[in-house]
Amino acid sequence: MFLSPVVRDRRTGRYLFLLAWEQRGNGSWQARVAWVEQRPASWRVAEAWMRGQDLEPVEGQNYRQVPRRYEEPDF
Repeated sequence: MFLSPVVRDRRTGRYLFLLAWEQRGNGSWQARVAWVEQRPASWRVAEAWMRGQDLEPVEGQNYRQVPRRYEEPDF
């Protein structure tokens, strides 16, 4: 079983699960991330796409198995 590694959001300090990387046609990277939110009577998993530059690695995490997708360049 593969458990997604954790990254840190540089803006908020929140720790997130890194689900995938995607390189955009312009060369920039974005990351699909997820986190767990606690609701009054339950837990909920939320996910979003974030700019790669807003994330930083967490020591001890292994990022080699994170899926990567590449878009065609924008011309």
